[in-house]
Amino acid sequence: MNDPKFIADQKKIIEREIARLEKDVVKSRNYEEIGSTNEDNALEFETVEEKSALLKNSKEELKEYKSALKQIDDGKYGICRKCGQTIEGGRLKAYPAAQCCATDAAKK
Repeated sequence: MNDPKFIADQKKIIEREIARLEKDVVKSRNYEEIGSTNEDNALEFETVEEKSALLKNSKEELKEYKSALKQIDDGKYGICRKCGQTIEGGRLKAYPAAQCCATDAAKK
């Protein structure tokens, strides 16, 4: 993917996603105390469990977006990490942090 405008546009999208994900990570770390009854404790546990899952997903996605930003800076954006071929433009538009081509992504 050598189109400078496409890469510049993708970089803006990636930077916005990184900012959003960083906010999500901070928000997910804040746990509020709900109450002291068994029902409240069950609700609190459910909330903590849900936030933990969201935090894990946000951290993983943040890592992928930061990696994509580094690839842009290194001039390697859009190159599949597994086979070295160009990642499809449509795939990058759909998920700007894609690390591999559709063929290799399907092999996971």
